[in-house]
Amino acid sequence: MCISCSLVGKIMVKLEVRCPTCSKRGSIEVSEEEVKSSTRGLFAVNIPVEIICSHSFIAYVDKNLTVRDTYTADFQIELPTFESKEEEDVDTSLRDLIDVSLIKLNLTGSNLAHVFHAMIYRNKILVISDQDFLFDKMTQFFDYITQDSYELNIQFVSQSNFKAENFKDFVVLKGSEILKDPYELFNKRKLNVEKTIAQHFIIEYEPTKSLIFLKNELKKTYELSNSIIEMIQKLKKGKKVYSRQVIEDLEKIHNIKISIPYLDFLYEIVENYFNIEVPKTSNISNFLGTL
Repeated sequence: MCISCSLVGKIMVKLEVRCPTCSKRGSIEVSEEEVKSSTRGLFAVNIPVEIICSHSFIAYVDKNLTVRDTYTADFQIELPTFESKEEEDVDTSLRDLIDVSLIKLNLTGSNLAHVFHAMIYRNKILVISDQDFLFDKMTQFFDYITQDSYELNIQFVSQSNFKAENFKDFVVLKGSEILKDPYELFNKRKLNVEKTIAQHFIIEYEPTKSLIFLKNELKKTYELSNSIIEMIQKLKKGKKVYSRQVIEDLEKIHNIKISIPYLDFLYEIVENYFNIEVPKTSNISNFLGTL
C-alpha cells in the first residue's frame, strides 16, 4: 500500500520503518521518483494509524531511499522567532570545514534531540559510531552550533573501542537509540522542543542555512533563559513567577511571542543547566495566570 500517494505507473519502493512510539516494525511503499525529486533533501511520509501499528507517525526518507528517522506526528510546537537577530552567513573556511550534508547523513534528528536534552542537564555525552573519519567533523559541528551559548561535553568512540566501564556517568547514544541513561533524563518528558529544533535542521535542504538555523535556535534558548534568570533575581523575597507575566516580559524585551510548552522548556534550562530554581506558582494558579 502506498502511504504518501497513489500514483499509477510510478516505480514504487518498499521500505521498512519502525514506529517511534512502540517500536513495532512494518513496511511502506513510496514513489522512487517523488523521493529523489524532493527539493528539501528528505521526503516526509505520513503514516496513519493502523498501517504499521495503532500510532500515527512521520518517516523521513533520503534520496538514497534510506529511512533517516521517524517522529511521532503530534509533537511539533511553534518555535519563536527573534526579529533581525539571524546571522547572515557563515565564515567560508568554516563552511568548507563543516560538511553539513555529511553530518545529516550520520546524525538522525532523534540523535540530535537526545544530545540537546542531555546538554541542558550538563551531562557528559558519548556517541558511538563506526564512522571514525567523522569524529573531528562532528566535534567541529557541535563546537560551532554551541558558540556563544552552551558548554557541551561530548565524545565520540567506535563500537570496537567502546568499554562501558570507562563511561559510567555518560549518556550513551548510538544512532536513534539511547544505550545508557544513568540519570533517567529521557523518562521525564517528551522532547518536543528539542525534536522540533532538530527536525527543522534535518529537513532544511540548504546546508549553510540549516547550520545557521541550528546555532541561532540554541543561542535563542540560552538568551531567553538568561532573561528569565534576571526576572527571578529581581523578585522580592517570597514572590513567585507567573507564566503570563514572564511571557509578556519576554515579548517586551525580545519582541518575541512564545508558547507555554516552550516556556516550560526554558524553565527546565534555567533549573538544570543554570541550576537556578524557578519559584513557580501552583500549576492551577500558573495556568490561570496565562488566561
